[in-house]
Parts: sequence; structure tokens; C-alpha cells
Amino acid sequence: MSCGNFALTVERYLHLIYRRCKLVSLFLLLPFVLQAQLYSELEKGALYDTASINKALQRGAMIRTSNPDSSYRYFNQALKGSYAINYDHGVVSSFTEIGKWYYNRNLSLAIRNARKALEEYQLRKLSDNTLKNQAYLLLAKSYDASAVLDSAAYYYYHINEEIEKGNIKDPGLEIQLYSTLAVFWLNNSSYVDVEYAQPVKYFISKAQQALTRLPAKPGTYAELYRLQALYYCSIANFDSARYFFNKNLQLLANNPGYSPNLPIILLNLSNSYIMEKRPAEAKFYIDSVMRLNHAHLLEERLQITANLQLAMVYYQQKKYANCISVLDDTWRRFDMNFLNKDVIDAYKIYGDSYEALGLTDKAIACKNKYIELYDSFATRDKLNMMSKIESRYRLSEKDKKLAEQNLQISKAENNARQKSLWVIAISLLAIVGFIISALWLRANRHKQRLLAYRFEKQMEISRLTYTIAGEEKERNRIARELHDGIGGLLAAAKINLDLVKKEYHFNNESNFIEVMQLVDQAASDLRKTAHNMMPEILMQDGLVKALEQFCNSIASKNTTHIYFEVIGTNIKLKSELELSLYRIVQELVHNIIKHSRATEAFIQISFSEDELNISVEDNGIGISSENKKGLGIKSIQDRVKALNGNISIESGYARGTNIYINIALQKENIETI
Repeated sequence: MSCGNFALTVERYLHLIYRRCKLVSLFLLLPFVLQAQLYSELEKGALYDTASINKALQRGAMIRTSNPDSSYRYFNQALKGSYAINYDHGVVSSFTEIGKWYYNRNLSLAIRNARKALEEYQLRKLSDNTLKNQAYLLLAKSYDASAVLDSAAYYYYHINEEIEKGNIKDPGLEIQLYSTLAVFWLNNSSYVDVEYAQPVKYFISKAQQALTRLPAKPGTYAELYRLQALYYCSIANFDSARYFFNKNLQLLANNPGYSPNLPIILLNLSNSYIMEKRPAEAKFYIDSVMRLNHAHLLEERLQITANLQLAMVYYQQKKYANCISVLDDTWRRFDMNFLNKDVIDAYKIYGDSYEALGLTDKAIACKNKYIELYDSFATRDKLNMMSKIESRYRLSEKDKKLAEQNLQISKAENNARQKSLWVIAISLLAIVGFIISALWLRANRHKQRLLAYRFEKQMEISRLTYTIAGEEKERNRIARELHDGIGGLLAAAKINLDLVKKEYHFNNESNFIEVMQLVDQAASDLRKTAHNMMPEILMQDGLVKALEQFCNSIASKNTTHIYFEVIGTNIKLKSELELSLYRIVQELVHNIIKHSRATEAFIQISFSEDELNISVEDNGIGISSENKKGLGIKSIQDRVKALNGNISIESGYARGTNIYINIALQKENIETI
């Protein structure tokens, strides 16, 4: 469909909506009456029963976009009421809804509230998987918007595993997950092709299957059309994508009671024309969004997106001054607390526009910012699902070098125009020769440094491995000596003491009985020490069972509550690797008990096909900078390095400590039956 036909369609839809809205205005008064009733309950502080709390949460969710201030008030009052009557479900739901409210306003607060919801979920020992995974989905989307892609993928696929296992039977949550995953995949690719679109097609098909379990309503059809449009965008078939976006507009015109997010549909339509470099058609839809914003202020993220698309339209039309003006206004008016491809590309067209106007210094500054953000965005994308990450990173490096070279060449050409053609030719040849030589020397030196670094690291890992192996061998020897040597002597002493007691009738002698008890206690402590140095359950039942027993044993003897969790399918590893991992977790837990003053600790092991992740978190006093350099932490870091793994320590005063360990699982690490 042409832009002209689309324009007539949109205008007709807007007029029809206006007319129908007047007809149903009487029916719309009912929600305001209900809202007034609930407001009166809020004023009286009447949210002290579960029905009122659930009503406040539902009402707040309904008006989150149209009336955000009132929406936040509902959620906040629901939270206070839930705490007042100890309504577990209400506390977790309130924190989750508040986090959703912050999603388009402050991503750090959205993440904080989602984490608080999960903390309350664990503390109150709830079992509602849908409730927990709503918070997980909010975390995933917030990390995605913050460009922390590895964390986003972790939570996305955690929810996906729960659905695949049948632990979640909420089709609404399934649709949210798979739709968001499709968008997530699209947003983290710098190109589109049929091969790369296969996962998008898979996610969309899963969402469509979930949609079949919902009643046939306008919202159901709208979601189907949106998913179809997403798929066609992923394979660059923009005519078909626009067809399905237009179907959404038809739903809006034919169903006055249904109110999809019209600005998002219009921005998708404009973006499809921008992708095809058809700026005139795109500008029509952007102008429509601007009119909507003038009539009713839109969310900041939508305003920012509209401005960035308008800047791209001016850039494609070669109206460079207009492009710069729009971008300047956007950066001045809004707090850009998120990072995505649109923001990054904005810096690129910023620089290109300044360059086209001859403002070289500003062009260099903007392009350097573009390169910095592009690199940051690319290097944080460490998802196992994306097999093309490494190639995209190499492309970003090439873009960076090409940008620098193009700026140098442009500057050289501007200076050289004042000279003769011979001088220009000689200068260009000299520059090209110098660049080629410098790049060759740099590549050669980098290769030599990389080889030396790899050799040194391999030698260091070998030394650490032999040292740790020696320590474990010595532990085994001492454990055997304690158990077979001193343990045997204590057993013999116990037998002799029993004989003496019987022969001399010392049954009532308190001193003799105390000696017998001391011998029993010494034997018991000796067995525990020997078992701790070489736990038999590790050899018999493997790492997970050994760590679970160890955590339960430690928790039973201390005031610190220790939660142990396993994610993924347990994989039997080689005994040497399991022993090293057991020692690492053992040392971390002992440090928590001895030094952290924590009331709670959380130990999590996550298995995937090719890696193992260990998380150890506590709510204690944190680790000081001096203690981070102590022997205990150094020993743990050496063990992780010997396993060719990575360790990350996050801690602060009175903010607890989070330690994350990642170990790559090679085939030789996995025990085969």
C-alpha cells in the first residue's frame, strides 16, 4: 500500500475513533465512578483486606499509561496494605507492579523493585511460579533496555525453561515472554537475513500457540498481527510488515472499546520506511505521533524514539542542520538512561551531519562517541544463543578503524586541495604507505604479545594446578592419617577404658565418666575433621549432593540461613573438577559464616550445555578493599584461575557481597558412563 493510501487510512481511523468515543462516553463514566470509590478507600486507609488490595493493583495496572501518577499511588497503597495485613501475594505483586511502572522512567529503580519482589518471594516461601516469573520477566526486559544483555538472556531463558518443563501454565505470560524474546533477538542484530530470522520465527510460533488458548478478542487478534509484522521485519519484507501493522489500525477503528498503543504502531510504520530509505513516507507517521503527543503527553521513551526517527528522516533527506537541531533538542530535554541501537545510530548520523556541514571537530567528537557506545554495546553481548556475536564484534572494530581512517583522509584531503595535483598524489601515496606499514607492524607486534601472553597464562595455570593438586594430595594423606592412625588409637583407648570401668566398677565415678566423654568427643571431632578434608559423599553422589549436604550442615549450626538452588540439568563432572568446585564453595561459605555477619546467604549452581555458573550472595557487611587482597580470596581466585574460569566480586559496605564464578565445560571435564 502506498504512503498516500496509508495516510487516508490513518486519518479515517482517527476520525472514526473520535466519533465512536463520543457514543460510548456514558459507558466510560463507570470506571471513573469505580476509581472515585477506590480513591475514597485510599483516603480512609481502607486497604486492609485482600479484595481491596487486589482491586487497587488491577486498577493501577489499567491506568499505568493513561494516568501514571494515580497508578503509582494505587501500587504504593497496595504495598502498604499488604505489609499491614501480611498479605504475601500482595507484597510481591506490588513490588513487581511498581517495577513495571518505573520501567519507562528509571531502569535502575525497575531492577531494584524486581529484585525486592524476588527477595520477598523467597523470604515468604511462596510457590506461585507465575508470580515469581513476572518479576524475572521484568528483570530481563530492564537488563535488555540497559544493554546488559548477558543478564537479560539469563532471565529470559530461565523463564523459558520453566515453561518448557510445564511449571508455568499462564498463556499471557508465555505470550509476553516469546514476544519479548523475538524483539530482543531483532534489537541485538545489526542486519536482517532469513537465517538469522529463524529464532524469531520460532519464538513467534510459540507465542501464537499460546494465543490459541485465549478467547478470541480484539487484543488476541492484535497480538497475532503484531507478531506477524515482527517476523516480516526480521526478513526485511517491509510491505508485508506494514500490511499487518495496518490490520492493527483497522482493529482500532472497528472496536472503540479496544485501545492498543497507537503511537507504537505508527512508529513501527515509520521505521519500516526509514529502513527502506523512504523518508517522505516515514515523516507522515512521525508527524502523526507528534500530534498525539501534543494532545496527550506520551511516555518519554516514545517521545525519544519519535525524535530519533525524525532526525534520521532529515539525515536521509540531507537536511543536516535540521537533523542536528532535532538531536540537540532530544539530548537537552530527556534523560537518556537507556542504550539501544537507535541511540547509538543517532551519534553516527550526528557525526555525519557535522561532517557534511564542514564542522570537523564536532564530527570527530560525535563519531568517537558512536564508536565508544557501539563497542560497549557489542562487547556486553555474550549470549550463547547468538553464534554470530564474535563476527559482529569484529565488524564493530573494523567500523571503528574505518571511521578513524576516513576522518584522517578527509582532513588530509582538505589541506591538500590548496596544493598541486602532484603534491596531492605524493601525499596520498605516502599516507597509504604509512598506514599499511603501521597496520602491518601493529598486527605483527600484537600477535607476538598475544602468543607470549597465552604462553605465560598457560604456565601460570599449570603451576596453580600442580599446587592445588599437591594441596589436595596432602589433605587426603592427613585425612587418612587422622582417620586410620589417631582415630584407631582413640578407638583402642575407648575399648581399654570400657574394660577398666567394668573391672574396677567405675560406673559412678564422675572423673572417669568425664574422661570417657572427652575421648568420645575427640573421636567425633576427629571424624568430622577427616570428613571435611575429604567428604565421602562427594566421591559417591557428586558435587550437587555434597554441596547441598554441606550447606544444610553449616546452616544447622549457625544463625545464618543458607538457601541452596540448582538450575538446569545436573551434569556429572570429573572428580578433580568437582573437588576443586567443592573447595571453592566451601571456602566462600566459611568466609560468610566467619566474617560477613549475614543473616541470609544464597548459593546457586546453574548448568548449561557448555558452562557452569556459581553464584554466592549474602546480605552481610561486605568485603573491605583490604580483605579483597587477603589470603582467603586469593586462594579462591587461584583455584578459579586454575580451572580456566572467571570470578567477579561485587561488594560494598553494608550492601552485602555477590560473587559470580563462570567455568567453561570442555568435553574432557564431563564424566561419561
